[in-house]
Amino acid sequence: MHELSIARPLAKEIEEKIKGGNPRKIIIVVGEASGFDINFLRHSFEDHIFPEKKWQGAELIFEKEAPTLICPNCGKIIEEAIQFACPDCGSNKIDIKSGNRVYVKEVICK
Repeated sequence: MHELSIARPLAKEIEEKIKGGNPRKIIIVVGEASGFDINFLRHSFEDHIFPEKKWQGAELIFEKEAPTLICPNCGKIIEEAIQFACPDCGSNKIDIKSGNRVYVKEVICK
């Protein structure tokens, strides 16, 4: 379960944001192209991180982020990937601009 390996650095980031306080709500963004499963991340937090940190009362919210692609050839931003080719120039070299990360969006303390 590699989700625990991403949950631990996220927990450290949360600790830095709350500065010794107790989180009431934690919002984490999970990119759909990140390769991480929200259910496994939730398990990692609720069954491992929250008990370790004494955060059991915190509300944990996950938001999905759809991938956005970009053509490095012509700069076209592609919101919907129907095919892996640029609809403007036809290039098949497509990069992921967003939607491939997991990050802490917001932490609200009690």
